[in-house]
Amino acid sequence: MDITKKGAVLKAAAAGRFDELPIHNPSIECASRERIRAIQLARLIDQVEWTYGHVSWYRERMDEMGVKPSDIKTLDDVRKLPFTDKAVLRDTFPYGLFAVPLDEVVELHASSGTTGKPIVVGYNKEAMDLWADCIMRLVQMAGVVPSDRVQMAFGYGMFTGGFGLHYGLQRLGCMMIPAGSGNTERQIQMIQDYGSTVFVSTPSYALHVCEVGEKMGFDWEKSTLRVGLFGGEPCTPALKAEIERRMHIVCTDNYGLTEVMGPGVSGECLAERDMQHIAEDHFLWEVVDPETDEPVAEGEMGELVPMI
Repeated sequence: MDITKKGAVLKAAAAGRFDELPIHNPSIECASRERIRAIQLARLIDQVEWTYGHVSWYRERMDEMGVKPSDIKTLDDVRKLPFTDKAVLRDTFPYGLFAVPLDEVVELHASSGTTGKPIVVGYNKEAMDLWADCIMRLVQMAGVVPSDRVQMAFGYGMFTGGFGLHYGLQRLGCMMIPAGSGNTERQIQMIQDYGSTVFVSTPSYALHVCEVGEKMGFDWEKSTLRVGLFGGEPCTPALKAEIERRMHIVCTDNYGLTEVMGPGVSGECLAERDMQHIAEDHFLWEVVDPETDEPVAEGEMGELVPMI
C-alpha cells in the first residue's frame, strides 16, 4: 500500500467512514449467506471424508456410531459426528489426531498443559498459509494496514498467539517488532524508539503497560500507537473502553483456540464494535446446550463448538 493510500485509509478510519477501509477478501467477506453455506457444506464433506480416511480415532468413533462420510449431505448432518473434547485431545497426545504424515508438518504448537497433557497441533504448509490468511483478514477488519509497525508483546514459545499473529501481520506487509512478553518499561521505550503503531498483547497486559507508562510520565495521547489487537483472555467492553480512553488507541478483540488453529478464528471489526466475525468459510460452528449437546435457539446462551 503506497503512503498516499495509507493516509486516506487512516483518515477514513479516524472519521468513522469504515466503508472506505480495505477488505482483505471481498469475494468471501461480502458473500451472500447462501454462498457461505454452500462453501461450508462442500468443505465439510471434503473434511469428513479426509479425516475418516486418515485419522483412526475418528474412523473408529464414526464406525461405532454407524456414520459414514457419505452420510454427510447437509450442514445439519454435522450433528451426526462425534464431539472432540479435551479428554480426547489429551488421550491421543501427541500425534494421535494428526491427519498428515509427520514429515509434512512444518510447525508444532501446544497449549500450556497446566491441567494435564498439553493439546498439540501441527501445521503443514497449506495450514500455515490458511492461518496467515485468517490473520490478515481479522487485522484488516481492526484497521491495520500494510506498513504498520506492530509491536508483539505475546511470547514466542509453544503458545499459538505470538507466532500466529506474527506470520499474518508480516505477510500483510507490516513491520514486525518481536518485543516478546514482559519487561514493561522496555515495551514503552520501544514504542517511543520505533514509532510502533499497533500493539499486540492480552488486554490485561495492555492496561498494565498503560498504567506503568502513566507512572513514568509517558504521554499516551502523543504516542504513535493507534490500534490494539488483544486476545488470549476475555476482553469486556468496559475494559476496552478504559484502555481506549487512557491509551488513546482503538482496541479490538479477537478469538482463537489451540484446538482448531490458534488466533484467526474470529475478530472484531470497526463497524460493529463488541461483535466478532467468524471466518465462516473455514470454520463451521454451533452453539449447544452443554447438558444435552443439542443446539440452542438463536439468541440463547450455550457453549460454542467450532469445527475447522
